[in-house]
Amino acid sequence: ELVRLLAKLHHADGSIAVPGFYDSVRPASDTERASWQNIPFGDQAILDATGSPKLSGEANFSAVERLWIRPTAEINGLTSGYQGAGSKTIVPREARAKLSFRLVPKQNPDVIAGRVRDYLQSLCPDTVSLEITYDHGGEPFYADANSAFSRAAQSALTEVFGRAPALVREGLSIPIVSLFQRILKKDVLLIGLGLPDCNAHAPNETFPLIQLEKGIAFHKVMLERLAKA
Repeated sequence: ELVRLLAKLHHADGSIAVPGFYDSVRPASDTERASWQNIPFGDQAILDATGSPKLSGEANFSAVERLWIRPTAEINGLTSGYQGAGSKTIVPREARAKLSFRLVPKQNPDVIAGRVRDYLQSLCPDTVSLEITYDHGGEPFYADANSAFSRAAQSALTEVFGRAPALVREGLSIPIVSLFQRILKKDVLLIGLGLPDCNAHAPNETFPLIQLEKGIAFHKVMLERLAKA
């Protein structure tokens, strides 16, 4: 029954089936979309990097757009029954799953959690009992690429690295950033200098010394530009 419920989280086309899930999703700006036309990788590069036989997901979006501007629903883990060596003919009495949802600007984590809970409960048959625990949520964060501070940072990046930066949206979990923005009412800049093959959070995480050196130069130029913004 749990597997049947989880299978109904998505439509066949890869979109999320929870009613109202997309109601407040903010579309990408023209500035962002224009910048993505010039990035040196796309669907084929992602296929090469992951070794996946084929990309999938929401229709009418590129792999980069699915990664950067669309919300997601993931099954992080399933636990039930006997999982040791050999076979057992037992029937498990309970099953558990862990889910996460990457949200995008304008989506409220508490609202989404409520809609997911209502949706799964509406589908649950009366032959089992369903218990849903909402652990925590973080508000999505969005920085205006056209703000004075953002333009100053982009100008500094272009000067130091010799090319215009990509305006990337990323699925990081740093809830305090949205609090800074909302409470302090100030622009917040998240500027990543690590490279895709740095393997962030992996056992062999790295950071190139050249990026460290350029990062120092970039911050010097950026502080000068910010002072004039």
